[in-house]
Amino acid sequence: MIFDVNRTEFKDCIQEAVWELGTRQLPLEMTLPFVPDEYKAACTDWYNFFQNLLADMYENPDRFGFEINLLQPEYMNKNQAGFCFHMICAFSNYLIDNRCEIPNKEFREITKKYNPKNVEALKSHGFIFEEDGDTVFVFNNIYPDMFVAVNVWGGAKFGNYKVNIGGFLLHCDFRAFVNYKRTYADINLNFNDKNRQIAEKIHEHCVSRKIMPQKCYYFFRVEYKYKGKIVYIPDLVDKNQFKINIGFAPIDSVSYKRIMDCIENDSSAAELKEFLLKHIAKKCNNCMHKDNCETKKNPKEIFGKKMIICMYNPFIRLINPDENDLKCICKFIDLRAMLIDENISEPFAPGNG
Repeated sequence: MIFDVNRTEFKDCIQEAVWELGTRQLPLEMTLPFVPDEYKAACTDWYNFFQNLLADMYENPDRFGFEINLLQPEYMNKNQAGFCFHMICAFSNYLIDNRCEIPNKEFREITKKYNPKNVEALKSHGFIFEEDGDTVFVFNNIYPDMFVAVNVWGGAKFGNYKVNIGGFLLHCDFRAFVNYKRTYADINLNFNDKNRQIAEKIHEHCVSRKIMPQKCYYFFRVEYKYKGKIVYIPDLVDKNQFKINIGFAPIDSVSYKRIMDCIENDSSAAELKEFLLKHIAKKCNNCMHKDNCETKKNPKEIFGKKMIICMYNPFIRLINPDENDLKCICKFIDLRAMLIDENISEPFAPGNG
C-alpha cells in the first residue's frame, strides 16, 4: 500500500494517524544497503511485517479495537496507531534467538495496557502466543526474524541523536547501523509537494547567505547555523505539517532594538510588522524564566500591540507557510544573521513550541 504524502481527506482521525505513520516509512531499498549482511533478512522481515500491518490498520481499524478520543485526539490516536511498536519492543526484552520467552505475569503486564483486540489482530500477521506453565512464548511464523531486527536495533549506536532515537525502527530507517546522520533532505521526504517547494526556497535563500543546514540531532528537525549559531529550524510535526522557527531577539535588549529599528526603516515595514505580530511565539518554551516570566504579568507593547511572549528566548513560529510568507520569512532570517554578524545575537532554542 502506498501512503501518499499529498492526501488530506480521511474517514476519521484514527485513519489519519495511521496514514501519517505510513507516510514516514523509508523504502527498504533506500536503507537495507546500510545493514550488515547477517541482519538483512531480519530487517526485511521487520519492514514487511510493519508495512502490511499499517495497511491493515488503515483499511480495517475496527478490527484493532481503535477508539476515537475527542478529548486528547492527537496523543491518543497516534498512540493507538503505534501500539504494536511499543508492545513488540517490550516483548523483545525477553528475546532468545528469534522468539520471546516472557514470564506469564510480565506478559499480562505488557498486554493489559492495550485493547485486547490489538493482541488478537496481531495473530493474522503471523504472531503466535503459546502459554506453557509460567511462560508465554511469542514468535512470528510469517516474519520469523523480525524480533532479531528489534533486538539488534536496540544495541545500535545513536551518538548523534538527542531524542527520537526510536524513530529509526518505527520508520524503518536501518541506516542507524552505521550511525547515520539524518539531513535536510531526509526531513524533506515527508513534506507534501506544496510544503516541499516552500522549504526548498527557504533552503536556497539560507545557503545563498552561507546559513547552512547541520546534521540532524533530532529525528524530524534540522538546524541551520551561521557562524556557529542557530538561525532557522524547519521541523516536521503532527500530520506532516511544516513548522518554521526563526530566532528573534530578547525584549529590551540591544539586539531587539536593532531589529525593531531595521523594521521601522524598511520599505516593507507595514508587511513586516503584521507578520511579526501574527507569528511571534506567544508563550515561553524551554525558558529558565518561564515560571516567573515578566511578560505574563506585564505584557510588552510591540508596534502598538500588547503581547505576552517570552522576553528571554523569543522566536518566530508558523506552520505550513505559503508563497505569501516567503518574503517576510527570508527577511527575518536575514535579520537574525545580521545580529550574529554584529555580535549582538542571543541564544536560540525553540524547544517543542
